[in-house]
Amino acid sequence: MIAILSPDENARADRFKFPHLRRRWIAARGGMRILLGARVGLAPEALSFGTGQQGKPFLTGGVGPYTFNLSHSESLAALAVSSEELGVDIESIGRFHEGVARERFSAAENAALEGLPAEQRNAAFYQFWTTKEAVLKALGTGFSRASNSFTIDISNRDALQLVEADWPEGDPAAWQVCAFDPHPGFAGAVAVRTGRPVRLSMEHWT
Repeated sequence: MIAILSPDENARADRFKFPHLRRRWIAARGGMRILLGARVGLAPEALSFGTGQQGKPFLTGGVGPYTFNLSHSESLAALAVSSEELGVDIESIGRFHEGVARERFSAAENAALEGLPAEQRNAAFYQFWTTKEAVLKALGTGFSRASNSFTIDISNRDALQLVEADWPEGDPAAWQVCAFDPHPGFAGAVAVRTGRPVRLSMEHWT
């Protein structure tokens, strides 16, 4: 796996303090190269990447029309590929962080959490979190844009919605957001900047 990484990627891998974190990063980055290479018809080691102003990677060298995004949590990684700008996020489901929700979520999202039975709040918190982070990753801003500046409706998990935002790219009709189950004990979401319907197709890779 190391052989298909670039010198910069190998240097970054070597900066990890703990061996298990280094192995996970190599597996995620190498897996991304293998899967993207198969999609665009290039050897994994032949792919080249650039980064946007906020660090979001993209394919260079005229390879297209694909955009991609990678997320990892613990020993799991998720790669999303599309012809539209997109973001993906996965998180291991832990406990409900009320303080984080009050700081990071919109008033409507906090009200939705408070209206749920206590036993449902953990899962709902992580569905909000992954969906909001997927949107920010699709924008390419990360948390440099306030995560409480837009509202996600997760009341119907089969039809998540971005319902309002206070930034120009926040037209709800220009976004599709989807929940998915990456693995038991994990939450996942994909956000795509498109007004067209999105069909989410999942493949598992080891």
